[in-house]
Amino acid sequence: MKKLSTIVIIAILAAIAFRFINIKFGEFQRTKIAKANAVPSVEVAFVEEHDISKSIEIAGRIESTDKVDLVARIDGYLQKKHFSEGDFVKKGQVLLTIEPTQYLNNLNKARADLETAKANLYKTTRDYERGAELVKKDFISKSTYDSLYADKLSAAASVKAASAALAEAQRNYGYTKIKSPIDGKIGSLNIQEGNYVTVASGTLATVTKTNPIYVKYSVDSKQFDELKNNDFLPQKGQEPVKVDVILSNGKVYPIKGTQDFFDNQISTTTGTIDFRATIDNSNNELIPGDFVKVKVYSNKINKVALVPQDVALQDSNGRFVYTVNEEGLAVPKYFEDMGQYENYWIIKKGLEVGDKYITTGITSLMPNKKVKPIEQQAEVENK
Repeated sequence: MKKLSTIVIIAILAAIAFRFINIKFGEFQRTKIAKANAVPSVEVAFVEEHDISKSIEIAGRIESTDKVDLVARIDGYLQKKHFSEGDFVKKGQVLLTIEPTQYLNNLNKARADLETAKANLYKTTRDYERGAELVKKDFISKSTYDSLYADKLSAAASVKAASAALAEAQRNYGYTKIKSPIDGKIGSLNIQEGNYVTVASGTLATVTKTNPIYVKYSVDSKQFDELKNNDFLPQKGQEPVKVDVILSNGKVYPIKGTQDFFDNQISTTTGTIDFRATIDNSNNELIPGDFVKVKVYSNKINKVALVPQDVALQDSNGRFVYTVNEEGLAVPKYFEDMGQYENYWIIKKGLEVGDKYITTGITSLMPNKKVKPIEQQAEVENK
């Protein structure tokens, strides 16, 4: 009897468990079917026409607009430097001093010699003037008078010679202080304090102007024809061509440059023609000698249809986007491009202005499935 009761209880519990599992399985199936039949919401945008300017990328190099080598123009001991290597210096700032005592002495002597020459000129002039009165009265001979006149001329010449010597002494004394001829950044000192320098010692240090700064680049004859045909070379009076500098780390320098020069001939050695743009470098981020990429923008504005690259997929048939048709179905639409602009594909054919394309959840979409579109506005920055 006890065994029978146990069997009955087990049977009842099994029935309860089976019913519970059956209910839960039914709920799971209904949820699965509901999800499968649910219409997903997707964001969509419209293919739009935008005004863009064509651009090309060219390898370039940053160069200083001015660079000056500091050299000694007199001989002497390098007494003192007045800068720290790597400093930014101003035009006219004293950077180096060559031991000045010898040149100061020469300057003082030249001043004294000039005063002596002036005193002699005063005396000979007065003697000549007195002689001119005396010769009229025959108190002195003509030859004496001529000698007085000659002494006066010689004294005047001595004053001129002494003046020239003084100017030279002043110039040499001025060279004892080597000043910066430009605003810029100074490099390392090649000859240390205490060493004897001469005019043959070569470059003592170099000052490089860093703002504004140049970016220089070259194009071959084929690219040059493309530049001419697409308004990369504006005529006089037209808006200047703008350029972006792309640094070696891929970052775009935040300030645009202006193309302001290209050479008058193609090099017979390299087959290229040189270009130059000037860029504000007040933050000193651009360093002379650095290799960069230069993105040159045409002044010619083109109207083109664009789609973002991140909404486009590709399979064996080509590149496509999911569009939404009149029935609200997600339909893949293939297109051909004619290159890219920023992060967009430039549409050649396959898509038309006004086509509605899906921008979210594109990797989970199934062709010809119902979707619920939510419109958004695609924004394109015109350069």
